[in-house]
Amino acid sequence: MGSAYIRPTNVVRGDETTAGRYAIARYGGPTTVLTTTRTLGTTVSHVLRNNPRRVAYRIFNRSANSVDLSFTSDVTSGTGIPLAASTGVAEADVEVEGELVIQEVHGIASAASSSVLVIEVIRV
Repeated sequence: MGSAYIRPTNVVRGDETTAGRYAIARYGGPTTVLTTTRTLGTTVSHVLRNNPRRVAYRIFNRSANSVDLSFTSDVTSGTGIPLAASTGVAEADVEVEGELVIQEVHGIASAASSSVLVIEVIRV
């Protein structure tokens, strides 16, 4: 019967991991994950910059305020892709959305100091 403990010899990295091999097969090469927090207010701000190496992202609204996202900088509160307060999530993957995943994303919040968590998967 196998042990429930992880031994140092069981730890692998890169293309030796199941996830690493999957990323190489799915995205054509290894990937890395970037996690950032952005603070939005009542004026339009960048949530994501254009990145031709990005293959996926998720944006989580962590604030008590509503947030709207757009691929253009003319977004206003109530007119973009809505992220509900504390629970809203927006995501994109190159396999589904194609080149949309590399575009800039702009955001605006219904009140100042609204935090969004951004997780990006980048091809390295």
